[in-house]
Amino acid sequence: MPCTAALAGSVSNHSGEETRMKLLKLAAPLLIAAVLCGCSSTGLGDKVIVKALLLDYQKEYVAQVLVLEPQPSADAGEASETLRLIEGRGSSLAEAIGEAESSRAEELFYGQNELLLLGPGLQQQKGMTECCRFLYENSAGRPNMAVWGINLPANDQPLNEENASAVLDGIRRLGERGEYRTYLYQLAAAQDGSFLPLVRLSGEDDVQMQGLALYKDGAPMVRFTGIETELAALLSGQTGTGQLQVEGESGPVTLTIRSPKLIYECVEQQNSMQLAIRFSGHVEQMTGEHLPTSREERRALLSQINSQLEQTAAGLIRQAFSPGVDPFGFLSRFCNRNAQLTASLTEDKTLYQPGAVEFSSALQLL
Repeated sequence: MPCTAALAGSVSNHSGEETRMKLLKLAAPLLIAAVLCGCSSTGLGDKVIVKALLLDYQKEYVAQVLVLEPQPSADAGEASETLRLIEGRGSSLAEAIGEAESSRAEELFYGQNELLLLGPGLQQQKGMTECCRFLYENSAGRPNMAVWGINLPANDQPLNEENASAVLDGIRRLGERGEYRTYLYQLAAAQDGSFLPLVRLSGEDDVQMQGLALYKDGAPMVRFTGIETELAALLSGQTGTGQLQVEGESGPVTLTIRSPKLIYECVEQQNSMQLAIRFSGHVEQMTGEHLPTSREERRALLSQINSQLEQTAAGLIRQAFSPGVDPFGFLSRFCNRNAQLTASLTEDKTLYQPGAVEFSSALQLL
């Protein structure tokens, strides 16, 4: 009798196991479909990728978003993508971006966007820093987005579906070439002033570096161009292009410099401090018209250029180092030497007097 009961229990368990297996086989396709549906709602299937963001202010905020729109094809190997421009406007930046986002059924994916362009209207507004801070704290912005100011207003559609690829490539090449670069997190912080690199757009795909704008409290203070931009890149710790274009007696001269570097030395004197900056490097090549041919004459020309660089740097430092403005981080170098004396000299503003930061140039022929 016990054996019969055990056998019956075994048959019953086996039958139950078969039933569970059949139910699992029937449910498996439904489970897989549910999982796939869940993934598609959080993946890129229902999103469009943002490639660039253009913001401007023209009596109202304007947000133009360049998105990469996939083009379906029967042949997967022939699938293509097209750039589309969508726009939103509003009394606030949030409203303008929200209107642009709502113009698409798909969600905008900002995770691959590395470029923010600011139009001239927004460059002149005191709210530029607030706009950058809003983006920094919002999903529409990425901390490491490169930020550039452009010369054309959004109403002129400087970035459109026809020229977008060429314009974006041109701006990227400026960064790759070593032109001055500023990122969103720097403009969002902007406690001691910040630089905004400016580019000039003309024609369909012509992109040229125009200079730098120095901002304090979100408002533009002064613009720098030409060699000032290169020196600003060096003083900011950026590599620069490795070339400097200066004015010689017979016209522009371009110097190609190997291993340009700055050497800092902070000297403490009685109730005063001085930061000495020495610019050094070897000139591999001089290019220009009517350049001297002999080495001695070229050495004399380079001596004149060194003097010119010192004068230019003095003007740059005078305008970019003042109370509340320190984009080159000079104060931290003073503090590293003597924090208490630096605080005292900063309070009575003697630290910002001419001569507190001295720049010397010692370029040599290779």
